[in-house]
Amino acid sequence: MCYSTKRKIADCVKELMHHKEIRKITINDIMAATNMSRQSFYYHFKDIYDVLEWIAIQDFAEEVCCDENTSLENWVLQLTNVIQKERFFCEKVVHEIEWPKILKSIKKPMERQMQRFVQSQDTTYMKLHEKEWTFCVDFFSTSFSYYMLDYIYQRKRLSNEEILKNFHFMISMLEDFPSGNGDYMGAMVAAS
Repeated sequence: MCYSTKRKIADCVKELMHHKEIRKITINDIMAATNMSRQSFYYHFKDIYDVLEWIAIQDFAEEVCCDENTSLENWVLQLTNVIQKERFFCEKVVHEIEWPKILKSIKKPMERQMQRFVQSQDTTYMKLHEKEWTFCVDFFSTSFSYYMLDYIYQRKRLSNEEILKNFHFMISMLEDFPSGNGDYMGAMVAAS
């Protein structure tokens, strides 16, 4: 029952977004459209941004969560396909909400995939430099999240081939870095 109530509220918010700016959607608008009480809303969500975060997790993060057999390239394609499918919603959110507020919701699935990717690399080297790898996962997850926000914001329309070409290059840089001998500068020069 809890999920269906949340889903009903979330779907209502998505529908209202077709007619209003996000910041102008009120709890009264949502409750009138769903025939629910304010109490019902506040039982499930604290505010409209909480609803948007729930939507991001349910309709975005869960859809782009892959198993250990999925390559990073296929995951990127799946991610862009989800964005295309939910283009209106994504563009509306990216244009009307400050990006740091959005980052919290979208970074989690990015981070999971980056951790999975990093763990597929040389684990001996990772154990020796655990703090550095943790930093790298955080850095690339944050960077990739902001890149995807910009991709949506700029209304970029790239073909699957273009996306794969760009990300294949990035992935090949990550796979080659570090070289395993601790020569960070050598690995960076070789990657460029």
